[in-house]
Amino acid sequence: MVKLTLQALERAIANDELVLFYQPKISLITGEVVGAEALVRWDDPESEIIPPNVFLPLAEKSGLLQEISLRLLDLVVVDIASIRSVKSGLSVSMNVAPTDLQSHTLSRHIEQYLHKELLHANELQIEITESAVMGNFERIRDNVYGLSELGIQVLMDDFGTGYSSIDRLSQLPFSALKLDQGVVQRMGTSRQNLNVVKASLSMARELSMTSIAEGVESAATYHFLMANGCSEAQGFHICPPLSLAEFKQFVAKEHNFSGSHLGCVHQAILNAHYFRKCLLDLVFCTRHGTDGCLPSIIDPDVHKNVKEARIGKWYFGSGCQLQGIVEYNKLEPAILELHNLGISTLSLVHSGAIDHESIIAELNVKTDNLVVLLEKLESTLLLGENSS
Repeated sequence: MVKLTLQALERAIANDELVLFYQPKISLITGEVVGAEALVRWDDPESEIIPPNVFLPLAEKSGLLQEISLRLLDLVVVDIASIRSVKSGLSVSMNVAPTDLQSHTLSRHIEQYLHKELLHANELQIEITESAVMGNFERIRDNVYGLSELGIQVLMDDFGTGYSSIDRLSQLPFSALKLDQGVVQRMGTSRQNLNVVKASLSMARELSMTSIAEGVESAATYHFLMANGCSEAQGFHICPPLSLAEFKQFVAKEHNFSGSHLGCVHQAILNAHYFRKCLLDLVFCTRHGTDGCLPSIIDPDVHKNVKEARIGKWYFGSGCQLQGIVEYNKLEPAILELHNLGISTLSLVHSGAIDHESIIAELNVKTDNLVVLLEKLESTLLLGENSS
């Protein structure tokens, strides 16, 4: 192995020996390839491929990390254009360090690429670890918001290893939580880790974030995540990291990865109960007027547009792929009825003319109607997939 010195690392940067490999990400809903994570390696000509955990600590200690990040960004943008020529619509994520986000250098480079139309915003994602976020919250917040305003998705990596709180998560515009590979891998033998994964998926749903599982190394793990509403997965069960040429060959082929809406329907059932609870809180807390009620209760999570509302987003989005299923086609009236009840309840609360008893009764009926239909769809999907 190459002797790890600052001089050797500087030489590696100058000679473009830092290369990127791409680990595919799969949608657990459709089974399609949706993108990849870019992973840096040191391809030393006199030795073997050197993993990042060996040389990145030296880069960080010596102040070279930001230079490396900018070099890798340049590589990612070039590679994205090459990948786009084979298959469009894929997104590539790259990891950054807190130091990259404490200044605006990286985001300015991204903005320049977007302005020159060498990159589309949906093609690049930025990953930052949970521990880095919690340890540098104030220093990176503005830059994270800046990236989000550019249309760049920011992902929290290694979720489940740090000390995140829902409060902190809600203060940054993360679009996805990436479940730590260690937690994902241990859930097969540890009920506690299994519950951590379930809780993480629930937290992502509560915060309207995508959930991505790393370290998926078995079919059993893949199927469990799919059934519980995890959005995407990556790991050796799917595919190891690939060179750019290998990744382009991979995405050009047809694959038969499993995908299912079963987990989405499960999440939709939880969302219906969540919607009911929001309105019940509103009714309960405003029984004696709105003066002593939290403003967030008076303005609950109820969107005017049902397609943007939590109970309608899946149905009017990716759920449309299930239009051939009878139980799915019966959902829309029930979704609209519950959604419209939420809108009218808000209006009545603000006017002070709410009949609490009738609202509660109507809310229970409409929620039950929707949940029953969703459970029938859930059963149909489960039985249909078992028989296929």
